[in-house]
Amino acid sequence: MKDKQIKVLLIEDNPGDTRFIQEMLGKKSSTSFDLVCADTLQTGIEHLAKGDIDVVLLDLGLPDSQGLDTLIKVQPQAPEVPIVVFTGLNDEKTGLEAVKRGAQDYLVKGTANGNLLVSAIRYSIERKWTEEKIKASLREKNVLLREIHHRVKNNMQVISSLLNLQSRHTEDEKALDLLRGIQNRVKSMTLIHERLYQSEDIAKVSFVEHVQTLTSHLFSSYGIDPRNVKLNINIKDVLLDINTAIPCSLIINEIVSNSLKHAFPDGRKGEIKVAMHAINKKEIRLVVNDDGVGLPKGMDFRKIESLGLHLVRLLAEDQLHGDIKLDRTKGTHFNIRLKVKR
Repeated sequence: MKDKQIKVLLIEDNPGDTRFIQEMLGKKSSTSFDLVCADTLQTGIEHLAKGDIDVVLLDLGLPDSQGLDTLIKVQPQAPEVPIVVFTGLNDEKTGLEAVKRGAQDYLVKGTANGNLLVSAIRYSIERKWTEEKIKASLREKNVLLREIHHRVKNNMQVISSLLNLQSRHTEDEKALDLLRGIQNRVKSMTLIHERLYQSEDIAKVSFVEHVQTLTSHLFSSYGIDPRNVKLNINIKDVLLDINTAIPCSLIINEIVSNSLKHAFPDGRKGEIKVAMHAINKKEIRLVVNDDGVGLPKGMDFRKIESLGLHLVRLLAEDQLHGDIKLDRTKGTHFNIRLKVKR
């Protein structure tokens, strides 16, 4: 930076302060400054539009703008240019607020000297450059993560297609049911990766949208008429990371699939409910229930030799360190308390 001339745009309407700054910057031989002066906000914005400014020194009290509004009006004109704000002697609070709103630094009029001014200019440029470099790195990371989710989704879709092809060459009903169950499990994970790929926030899944898509797929997979079996989803403002979203998705897939296959025999009508809410910052509650025929009396669901219910216990208790309660008073009611992974 010592070898490069720094072009400074000073937006200041006080001629005395302008001369003082000119003198301070002119005395610094180690750094060459090209100072451009503007005494109104509008004139300053016109200079910014030329695109060759390295840093802005900004007085917040101008003839055509006052206070933090001045900063807010300047920032969109050249968001890549760092801004150092000037404040009055009794206005440090405004200076600090300006930094919170994106200014790189602030100087208090009457206390600034040449060394302080040059340091503020140099460091504001360096900080802005570092900030932009970090943002670019994060953007690159997001692109790479989206690509990973996209490729995982595509690979899972290939697996699902292979299972579907196998189903066409299988006549045994038990084998077909097994293949369909595997397809639905793959689909539940595929949907998570697809949603993360499409989402603005690649770290979190809007779970209500995911459950709506997943359950719609399950109804179609098992050929269920939604006029006979109604679906009620009650999930509000629940965002889950992939480490929690996939196990929860698989749990819902298994329980809803079990209900669709067994709870409503012979065209029986009924309802399936899926609800989720946060208990606290570290725990969520997942409730999946139906008003169907229910499990036989006296049957311990923990001892049922069913892959689906075994997966539910494994995912809820071992992977998410939660606990499951089953109520069979009216149909089948799973109440699951789960730890949220961070």
